Amino acid sequence: MNQPKISVVTIVYNDVAHIKETMDSVINQSYPHIEYILIDGASTDGTRETIESALREIALDSSLVVGEYPPESSISTIDDFSKEELENLASLDSAILGKPAPFSIKYDIPSFYLQGTHKDNPHFTFKFLSQKDSGIYDAMNKGIDLASGQWCNFMNCGDRFYASSVLSDVSSLLDDEYDVVDGGVEICYDENHRKIKFYKNIVFGPFTLEFSNHQATFVKNYLAKKYYFDDTFQILGDMDFFAILYAKRYRWKKIQTIVASYNTNGISSRIGMSIFLENIKIGKKYMFYYPLTHTLYYLFYVLPRVSIRKILPKSLGNAIRQRLR
Repeated sequence: MNQPKISVVTIVYNDVAHIKETMDSVINQSYPHIEYILIDGASTDGTRETIESALREIALDSSLVVGEYPPESSISTIDDFSKEELENLASLDSAILGKPAPFSIKYDIPSFYLQGTHKDNPHFTFKFLSQKDSGIYDAMNKGIDLASGQWCNFMNCGDRFYASSVLSDVSSLLDDEYDVVDGGVEICYDENHRKIKFYKNIVFGPFTLEFSNHQATFVKNYLAKKYYFDDTFQILGDMDFFAILYAKRYRWKKIQTIVASYNTNGISSRIGMSIFLENIKIGKKYMFYYPLTHTLYYLFYVLPRVSIRKILPKSLGNAIRQRLR
């Protein structure tokens, strides 16, 4: 039975309201061979403390390693701290956990790193880095740097796996002969309107580019480390990454498994000039005519749909979106 180690990367910045839901969807997977990597952009709203608390709750105490990043040069175990340091900072940990903490860590370092193993599953490991970054794709690249599994998936804050059995279902489909495997997503417009979507075919011009949702995609780790995300993008760095893999003819597999759920409040769901220009930036690398054809597509297909939706009541607009392709 195929049971590769899957590295799941979650990036977050100041989103304490949603991080626990995303974490729970990963931690509660029935599949055992998971490496969970969390990258926090030095949040100040309690996100970092929420992550620490959740990880400590599931961790085998003896497995925990803390320190600055990069870990190879500066990791310290809890035994490296003095008794006085631990006692002075214990109240901070106790406040996070809501009960007496058995140990503590330094909170005054600009770059904090924590890793450990699940107390009930020796095959589930986690790595948590809290460090300032330059944006979404810089953070995702930090996740790639820490990944050691055969496959990578990016389940960012606010997204979640569709069911607790997803990775168990997908693991047998992660064939060595393929480099990219992607499934379907549940798109949530609001509490009453949602739909399931599969990108059954890759669209590579002339008018637009469509590959897959990054939440529902698994990429071989060596490819992620070979190409990384272009962090000059603000919104469509994942599309640029997929375009590179497709253009270089890496092997792609479509599967009929619903992998992830996400809502339409994310930055990549907002239609605007930035997303239009980034799409042009990607397409013109491969098709000299793409700036013209995509502009026509945007003017006569995208903008009319968005304009109509904006003048309708939100619930009606979401009901229409639910039924459209």
